[in-house]
Amino acid sequence: MGLRRKKKRHAGKTIQAAGERQQGVRLSLDGGALTVKTGNCSHWGEREYQEDSFGFSDIVDSGAVSDKGILAVLGDGMGGLANGRAISEYTVSSFIKMFEVVDYDAPFEPQMMIIAEKINDEVCKNFSIGGKSGAGSTLVAAFVYKLRLYWLCVGDSRLYLLRGGLLYPVNEDHDYANQLLAEYLRGRLGLESIQADPQKDSLTSYIGNEKLPFIDSNPRGFPICRDDTIVLCSDGVYNSLSEARIIEALEANDPQRACEDVARQVLDCGVPGQDNLTIMAIKFAEFEE
Repeated sequence: MGLRRKKKRHAGKTIQAAGERQQGVRLSLDGGALTVKTGNCSHWGEREYQEDSFGFSDIVDSGAVSDKGILAVLGDGMGGLANGRAISEYTVSSFIKMFEVVDYDAPFEPQMMIIAEKINDEVCKNFSIGGKSGAGSTLVAAFVYKLRLYWLCVGDSRLYLLRGGLLYPVNEDHDYANQLLAEYLRGRLGLESIQADPQKDSLTSYIGNEKLPFIDSNPRGFPICRDDTIVLCSDGVYNSLSEARIIEALEANDPQRACEDVARQVLDCGVPGQDNLTIMAIKFAEFEE
């Protein structure tokens, strides 16, 4: 069916953020300029170890942001300390490294698909146990170039767009629950059966699977507007915190403080067996002189 997440406990409460709080970089456009700010935060939750990994392209150099855009990548590893963390780290670092040689004159979607498939092949080759996948990782890659969003998603980590006070889900979860829901919509299954199915949380597509049966991507760039915020997060965030509270945190703070606030709120919920949690945010605002 697919990989399921192991529940382990950890008592630590240290919020982890990569890098210092960013003052914002200038994104030069034909019609003016925008300030781009990013944020991130990650925590082990109640697990014994951290299997989430994430990373950005160069977000400090204004020239690089204007010329090459911004790439954000998140991976939620599964399968235990030995492989889950290693696969998510490999997935994130490899995607960012491979994307450095992207052809800006060619469509981005097929290039992102090739990168994902190549990473999947390498993971299957280097991390398999007895020829079978014993671990894996989700993958969410969001690329913004000239105020257009391109994405590629595998698994159940999510990509959102915050616009006008509403949080819009961009990708679809690749899990068995969605397949069961399709059966419900066809009248073949009841909602009670979906909730009771022990396999409902199993992933149907993930990095480390022999094949990638489901990949979310977009062939044309989605236009980004001023004051939009792009959010990437692992299921440890959205399974514990309501969208309303995520929106409130993002609108009340700059991206870094917002991500830290979301992480604290997730931990304050006290969910038994709280999963690893990671959130990343990219906000586009009016240029600040």
